[in-house]
Amino acid sequence: MRLVVLRRLLLRPTIYIFKRKVRLIGGHVKALTSHSQEGSGGELDSLPVSIELEPIVSESQLDRVVAEAQQLEESVVIVWMASWCRKCIYLKPKLEKLAADYYPRIGFYCVHVNNVPHKLVVRAGVTKMPSIQLWKDGKKRAEVIGGHKAHLVINEVRQMIENESDM
Repeated sequence: MRLVVLRRLLLRPTIYIFKRKVRLIGGHVKALTSHSQEGSGGELDSLPVSIELEPIVSESQLDRVVAEAQQLEESVVIVWMASWCRKCIYLKPKLEKLAADYYPRIGFYCVHVNNVPHKLVVRAGVTKMPSIQLWKDGKKRAEVIGGHKAHLVINEVRQMIENESDM
């Protein structure tokens, strides 16, 4: 999905600028869409606008993600969602934009509960969809249940992240 920003400059024709959406692949950032303006003089941010949530598909992968974050003394946000959950589907792009705000300090991951063993869902204490959890030092430290308006959920998640240093 490309976001196109139209910009009119004095005495210049309309210029199309493609913002960036990136995908994390193996811990590396890959730009899905980018276009730079010739002679822009660094007008465009080099930071991504949106980062695709990296999927977690197994218990061992969750353990690895949490252990790597613990070793690096970083936090991770894990979004538990289901393909049948309308709130999850609506919230995902907004969480991807939020992930870009905290990139690279905090990694954002998603778990589709229908595609993983039930014991993983139980282990994480997930009972409602969507559940957004903050993991730090190898443990779940905070959680937001996203059953209400998306902007309120995003604000709660942002507040949860900002309060991580108090944990």
